[in-house]
Amino acid sequence: MTNTPDLTHAQWRKASLSETAQGCVEVAFIPGDLVAVRDSKDVSKPAHVYPVTDWTTFQDRLRGLVPAELSRIVVTIAKDSVLLSDSRGAVEPHVYTHREWLFFLDGVLNREPQLCAAV
Repeated sequence: MTNTPDLTHAQWRKASLSETAQGCVEVAFIPGDLVAVRDSKDVSKPAHVYPVTDWTTFQDRLRGLVPAELSRIVVTIAKDSVLLSDSRGAVEPHVYTHREWLFFLDGVLNREPQLCAAV
């Protein structure tokens, strides 16, 4: 993960199914070919910031196009939550409900443009 850039003016986006949800996975594409990821339930927690290439690999992993070991971004599904973390352990994981995760996953699987990097 890179040093956290200034995210003051970041335009946060989420999957279309998450539009009315209280909490969700939010992403912002920022200068320097980076993507920031945060949990909308607790925006005081540091965002995870990755190079766009890592984000694209992660989405391809979720779509079943690349093996899990190629993705720097790790998903851990537990009984009552889903954790999104960096395999390099730079910041604490974000914790989502299963519903929040499924809404995000639906957006990824449907290639919603607000979640995809322009490559």
